[in-house]
Amino acid sequence: LAHVAPDTLFLDVGEQFLINSNTVTRGKLLGRGAFGFVFQGNCTPKTTGTKLSVAIKAIQPVAPPAGASNSAQIAYKNAQVKWERDPIQHASKAYSTARQELGILLTVRHPNIVPLIGLCIDPLCLILGLAPMGALHTILRSYRRCAATLHPNTVQSIVLQVAKALEYLHQQHIIYRDLKSENVLVWSMPAPFQNHTEVVNHIKLADYGISRLTLPSGTKGFGGTEGFMAPEIMKYNGEEEYTEKVDCFSFGMFIYELVTLHQPFESHESVKECILEGGRPNLNQRETHWPSCILDLMVLCWSHQPCDRPTASQIVSVSSAPEFTHLYDVISLNLSSINQILTTAAATLYFNPEYSCHSVWLGCTNGMVYQLLTSDQNWFQYSGLASQAVPGTQHGSVTRPTAICIVRDTVWIGDESSHIHAYSITDMRKLWWYSMVEGEDMSPVLRILWLEPLGRIAVALGCGRIFLVTDSPPSTSSMAEGSFVLTELGSASILHDITALFSDHNKFCELWCGEGNGAISVYTLEDTIVANYESLNHYNPVIANVDVEQLVSSDDEHQKYVWTYVYPGCVVYQWDGDTKTILHKLDCSKLVPCSESLKSISIDEHLSPGRCQVTSLCVVKKELYIGTTWGCMVVAETWSLRPITVFRPYEGELTAIVALPDSKSPMIATFGRGYRSLISRFKEVSFNIDNQQIYPILWSTQHWVPS
Repeated sequence: LAHVAPDTLFLDVGEQFLINSNTVTRGKLLGRGAFGFVFQGNCTPKTTGTKLSVAIKAIQPVAPPAGASNSAQIAYKNAQVKWERDPIQHASKAYSTARQELGILLTVRHPNIVPLIGLCIDPLCLILGLAPMGALHTILRSYRRCAATLHPNTVQSIVLQVAKALEYLHQQHIIYRDLKSENVLVWSMPAPFQNHTEVVNHIKLADYGISRLTLPSGTKGFGGTEGFMAPEIMKYNGEEEYTEKVDCFSFGMFIYELVTLHQPFESHESVKECILEGGRPNLNQRETHWPSCILDLMVLCWSHQPCDRPTASQIVSVSSAPEFTHLYDVISLNLSSINQILTTAAATLYFNPEYSCHSVWLGCTNGMVYQLLTSDQNWFQYSGLASQAVPGTQHGSVTRPTAICIVRDTVWIGDESSHIHAYSITDMRKLWWYSMVEGEDMSPVLRILWLEPLGRIAVALGCGRIFLVTDSPPSTSSMAEGSFVLTELGSASILHDITALFSDHNKFCELWCGEGNGAISVYTLEDTIVANYESLNHYNPVIANVDVEQLVSSDDEHQKYVWTYVYPGCVVYQWDGDTKTILHKLDCSKLVPCSESLKSISIDEHLSPGRCQVTSLCVVKKELYIGTTWGCMVVAETWSLRPITVFRPYEGELTAIVALPDSKSPMIATFGRGYRSLISRFKEVSFNIDNQQIYPILWSTQHWVPS
């Protein structure tokens, strides 16, 4: 027989894959399926000569080991009876099953596909790589029992690896047809409640028993698991041709498993009819708070029409983007197209380990001040102070808000006529107002900075004057020198921004003041008294007509740095707070956004210095966030200015970045014009986006570099 029909004895697969049953040792039962049992075991392949831990997939009935469950014993006996009743039929079926899976496994090599180690003839078994942690669905079940959830970065890692495996199979013209967590094997991933950064996720796709090689036009055949099977297979019972997009439908259901820890349509009757009528699994309210792009991809994948689903390559591109796990929510403010955001501030209304609520305040060119309420996952309320509620003069004329600062449970709003207005954070009730200067000396309030350790607030005017005031309400609306206004600092004739740098356990406070011609003035305060003054400059020799428009500093004493931006230009500077020297520079015109397709980006047209000017800076822990006029957000290391990632969530400029204090996990909010959906950069999808509107986006700031 070996000479006449060698393929019946699998001699054609290559001697290196044929394993003598005497070198195979079966251990405990790992699982069972329609084909038979899977055992843990050991074998010694000819190629290596060393003993390996393997998974043994028995294609014909093999007795389970002692101690196996009653259901396993019964399943074995039933299978054995069938084989004894009609051995030719079942042997032929086993041979076809083995050939089917061998036909796939012998031709594929991929880090996320379970490797074939060999084949054992008697009994007929496939010898495969052993997954130390078993199937993914058992791990998801353990998470559910513990009331734990997967971390978004863990989901990203799993989704990306499975998508890469599918992409590879589709490139080999193979349709997998049975994607679900039960067929995803785990080499390593975090246990419930384990820190996800401690473990590198590694998974592989297994079970190619119903996979099919396909022609360019598609393939036919009924196969898959109810709830995961695409509607075009169910509708025609596999008798009409379909494409690899059936795997992409299953991918949506697979993401659903990761998000909810449940199988789709659990305890649901008439699943087939539900899917064919356009029904999809439900999400509870908590599950809708997952990062927006994960949910968007899930919904797009399970689209009814195959042409509406992304390809596996597009899934890889979307799931590898930094926005995939970090973008939690986006809304439109529906403001006038000519309205601009001038200033922002954020406060925490309440916080506990389970839930926190933040208020974000926006001052706009129409004279309005808006308050947005957000949790750590989503925006949920939007309201505004009417224009007449922010009077600009004693006569009640309206001027624009130019500075906002949160002082305990009060929001201080400065306007372009040198006035400060204080409101209650909780009910937006006006508490008091004060005029910093009178008459012809009036100048816009440029910045209000709470120096909390000193119990003082620095109020900077555009004309260059800086006042230190108490954090208590003034007794009168003007002329309160000595009681409300305590100190005035002399500065240049023009001021653009200020920031504070504390040192020596908050004993000393340095006010860094951005001025014209690249200059910075540094005032050192000791117990609210000016103890020292230094003048710095970005350039030597000095360059005229360049303004230090933005300065930010870290509230971490171990990071005594100040970051600055000089307009016009594309460069962010990092200053050493001790030596008062520039340590590093970052040129934003040299950075190209990731998570873009060839169609969505035009570098030659847009990546010019004029489009890469800096519009906003924000420091959160060890990362500096930079917004640009092209709508990009750059994330850089605070200590080195090394870029971590850069992406472009806005069509127009990214106007403002504000950190949300006291979050359960650090969050930021960004504001820009014209939202660019991540998915629409890779696949044509209809989104109702107005490029003239301002879109607030809520971001997580943890783990920008995937594990």
